Amino acid sequence: MISYLNPVPSLPEPFGPHKVGTSEWEIPVSEIASSAPSTDSTISTIKFRLYYPTLPTETSGSIKWLPPPQSQWIEAYSSFLGAGARLASFISALPSLIKYTTIPAIPDAPLLPRTASSKYPLVVFSHGLGGNFNTYSSVCAALASFGIVCAAPEHRDGSAPISLIRSSSGQHTSSIPYQKHSHSPTPDVLNARNAQLRIRLWEMELLSTVLLSLNTGKTFTNYAASPSQREPLPSLSQTLDLQPGHITWAGHSFGAATTVQFVKSVYYHEHLPSLVGTGYEDNRDWRPLYTPAKNSELVEQITPDSPVALLDLWTMPLRGDVTQWLWEKPLPCYDRRPSSEKDNTNVVAVISTEFHKWTELLSRTKAALSNRPAEAIKEFDRAKSDCSASSDDERSTMSTPPGKAPLPFPDEETPPSSTTSSTEPSRTSSPSPASTPPPTTAEPTAPALYLIPDSAHLSQSDFGLLFPNLTRYLMKAHDPQKTIELNVRAILAVMRGRGLEVENFQPASESTSGKSKSKSKSQQQPPPETEKAALDSILSEEGVEARFVRLPLS
Repeated sequence: MISYLNPVPSLPEPFGPHKVGTSEWEIPVSEIASSAPSTDSTISTIKFRLYYPTLPTETSGSIKWLPPPQSQWIEAYSSFLGAGARLASFISALPSLIKYTTIPAIPDAPLLPRTASSKYPLVVFSHGLGGNFNTYSSVCAALASFGIVCAAPEHRDGSAPISLIRSSSGQHTSSIPYQKHSHSPTPDVLNARNAQLRIRLWEMELLSTVLLSLNTGKTFTNYAASPSQREPLPSLSQTLDLQPGHITWAGHSFGAATTVQFVKSVYYHEHLPSLVGTGYEDNRDWRPLYTPAKNSELVEQITPDSPVALLDLWTMPLRGDVTQWLWEKPLPCYDRRPSSEKDNTNVVAVISTEFHKWTELLSRTKAALSNRPAEAIKEFDRAKSDCSASSDDERSTMSTPPGKAPLPFPDEETPPSSTTSSTEPSRTSSPSPASTPPPTTAEPTAPALYLIPDSAHLSQSDFGLLFPNLTRYLMKAHDPQKTIELNVRAILAVMRGRGLEVENFQPASESTSGKSKSKSKSQQQPPPETEKAALDSILSEEGVEARFVRLPLS
């Protein structure tokens, strides 16, 4: 954050026991084996950043938070926030303190060694509108400091202010600009969001394939590495815990929507409704957004036990007719067979105060997390029609500076009739096994939904930390560092509840000297089961944090 002594916006050090390293990857798509067809021939590479625990002795080097070329990124962000082309170009030429902000991680540091029998848990984190592979560095680096490898892709779907593509020379040779769409859920807008999701889900498969391959020792050409370092650190060979159901899938806003669609698309890949005999049989727009190959490792990887973390889930991209069949299916966690009533949830959703104020968005979020989303939405629509007058009075407006375009924010309007009660053939009306699976005999563990009071949508990204005065003034958000901590602890809790090996969280007063005195993960003996059960209880029913409030799904 900004202090009076140091005006450069800064990000806090990760609060886990380990130092954090980071490496940038940009791999040609042609080197990645994938059964999914390319969705855009102009996207020739996938780009992502890895965050991981490193040696306590590593100290040198830094990575600028604003990627190079910085002037191009500042111009893109200025345009993204509403500045015209000429003004954005002028702003990019001005001195800016944000150019000196660095990521809280050491570039290309070695991976902290672990014993042969101990593997690092893996998190894949998808960014939202206006984000890139650096804009969630505070969350990703914090996760890494607890003994986790975190992969943050940069999506090339037009959701980043700009995304630059390298050639084999390592130079940026092309770019993908931001795509501006309305936040009203019209059919055209929903089709545009589906087009973006096709790209995002394709990229998620490619990234998963790369990570699975790196763990087997396979190497890839990395266009982001310097010419003298075409095989960058760290080596991930045989280091990742990739047992079925052990990868954690997470995202913020549009990234959370991406996570939901990806996990459900893989899990329900054999439940596709048939379009035979309908007017959409040969319509390519009505094909599934993404379908994995039946022999894909992802089919075995994503299970009802897979940990999922959704930060400010943006539900509008989930509302198109094309994906109605998928919307009506619950998250895979409802097929879990808990071993006991004390089993922890493996799906957590965290909502900011800003999102909580939107009645319709909150209801659709709860529906997305319910075991019968379609019925939950119908109940919401009935309740909304009964009190439409009061709903109009309660509706808030987004705080936006005068003359600026509104910040990316979810829909507030009721979807058009074509998206809720269309007379056109529905993908869910097919005789194929697209109906909701029967409930399990054991009571499944439902997702947990939490509210962080006094928080903004931007508080769950680096923007809340870098511009605290802006979010406090416009969005009444407080203590952005605590907000990041609560989000990270929630993700750690679902991972730990799944049995993944992550370090314990300790309050600042208990871990002030943690980085200097704590043993590395490879030197520590695993705690007994009783101690594991007594670790950070942030997801407990009792509520151990005043700023982390459990919300009912009903």
